[in-house]
This record gives sequence, C-alpha cells and structure tokens, in this order.
Amino acid sequence: MRATFSAVFALGVLGLAGCQGPDVGQACTIQAVGEVDLNKTSVPADFFESGNLSCDNLVCIKSPDQSAGSKVKSNPYCSKACVSNSDCFESDTGLVCRPVTVDPNFIKTLPQETQDQYQLLLGQISFSSYCAAPLQ
Repeated sequence: MRATFSAVFALGVLGLAGCQGPDVGQACTIQAVGEVDLNKTSVPADFFESGNLSCDNLVCIKSPDQSAGSKVKSNPYCSKACVSNSDCFESDTGLVCRPVTVDPNFIKTLPQETQDQYQLLLGQISFSSYCAAPLQ
C-alpha cells in the first residue's frame, strides 16, 4: 500500500512539473553592444540574442516599445521558436508567434568570419518564427 501511494505521489509531482510553462516572457538582459545599452533604449526593430544566460535554453528578444495596455510584461524578454500562439502562452505573456526577420544590412556589418558562420548555419533563411511582442 505504501509503495502504491509513493508511486502515485511521484507520478503526481512529475505531472505537475510537466504542466509548468517555460520561461517564455520572463525578463532577460541583453548584453551591451558597444556603448549602447539596449535594455534601456527604444529599438526600431526586434533585437535577438541567443546564448543569453537569463533565459534557460531560450533566446532573449528586445522589441520596439509596446502601446499602453499591452500584456507584454517585460522588454527584453525570454523567447523560443514557435509554430502557433499557443506555444507562446499568449494569455499569460502577451507574446504571439510571428516571424522575426534577419536584417541583411546588419549581417554585412559583422566580421567576415561571423558572416561565413551565419551563411554556413542558416544559408538563405531570412526569418524564423518566435514568441514575440505583437507588431503595432
């Protein structure tokens, strides 16, 4: 009887852990780019940073400022690749699944070695869908 209770309890705990949402939408800090602190500066387009330690296995995105009443709680925020709005926990985070594009002019400003790595890894891919703040 005790073994059965322990097994049921363990399965219940695992079930609850499986229902918890990821860190999508939680605050993160973008690493400084030169002298510009993107965490406190408005940006005209999405800024994407992978490998950010604030986001466990996710990416950090800074989006253009949202209008008053937006459900987006943090900017910058942790994000992940998605296929639909349900992947983004839209009702909790305010984030939607939408394309985040790559700026080819920005890629051209990178050192040649970085440009070569980008081409090797992503080729002609110009966007991927991520959980991001809705476009205004």
